[in-house]
Amino acid sequence: MNTTKTNSAGCWTRLPPLQIARSHPSVATYAGKIYAFGGGGPQFKSLNSVICFDPDSNNWQKRRQMPTLRSGTVAATIGDKIYVMGGGFRQDDGMFRFLTKVEIYHPDSDSWEMGPDLLMPHDYPAVAVVNNAIYVIGGHHPDATQGGPKTDPGFDFCERLVLEKGSWEQIAALPTPRFALSAVTHDDKILAMGGVAFRPEGFNNFTVIERYDPATNQWSSDADFSLPWPAAGLGSAMLGDELYVFGGYSDDSIHPRTARYNAAQDGWQQVTPLPSPVCAMGVTVCDDSIYTVGGWADDGRTPIDACFRYTP
Repeated sequence: MNTTKTNSAGCWTRLPPLQIARSHPSVATYAGKIYAFGGGGPQFKSLNSVICFDPDSNNWQKRRQMPTLRSGTVAATIGDKIYVMGGGFRQDDGMFRFLTKVEIYHPDSDSWEMGPDLLMPHDYPAVAVVNNAIYVIGGHHPDATQGGPKTDPGFDFCERLVLEKGSWEQIAALPTPRFALSAVTHDDKILAMGGVAFRPEGFNNFTVIERYDPATNQWSSDADFSLPWPAAGLGSAMLGDELYVFGGYSDDSIHPRTARYNAAQDGWQQVTPLPSPVCAMGVTVCDDSIYTVGGWADDGRTPIDACFRYTP
């Protein structure tokens, strides 16, 4: 069901701002702390800075820089390592360069090592972890390095890193090619949500939710289960069995709205909105709260230093 109801549950709290405003960072949680990697800074110059937020002391600290400056990466925590994957940067000639690079961060020693390269470049894809395997889903099309997003048909290529093998392998293609999508893991399956791509009829923001089953290597979708509104650059997270989506770009605007889905409650409920409109932010879950880091302001161009925490 996609009926959207209104509920005032939950609370967003504004956290200390970033020292450097950024959009498109990747964010992960380790040992009760939030780590943010790179992103697009002022004038969309890609960053290689790494920062760590400690909820107990309520402050940000600098950590060792990434070896490669980039934005649009995705990050995933496996054991005591954080994998930072893909992304890209704008070159001096104005063209984009999308990367296959994987770098592994060790929070305990504040050090980096190189990981196995992706099979294909993925800029602004989605990421999920299922049973100790990392999945990278879609993103900007590798050939869309000149015209920018508004000519980008999106990418359907998906791959996974099985740690025991130490290499990436291709999996079933994403049925709806797209970038600026979001993904969560639920019941050992991946939900790939929203996103955007250029189609012959125009630039489309999607409501689609497609479900990937690693056991069968198949994608499926349900006509009765989609986002409550079209959204690209949205945030998403699971808290228990409840799916939250928030922010993002749709209807020519960036929104603060937040919704929660629980199948037992018959569909989506709108809950407390973000304090301000935001998209292209980093998102992670830590101690049963959702954290957002940076993003774009409501003009869709200016990186912000704002960070928020949602407590249900």
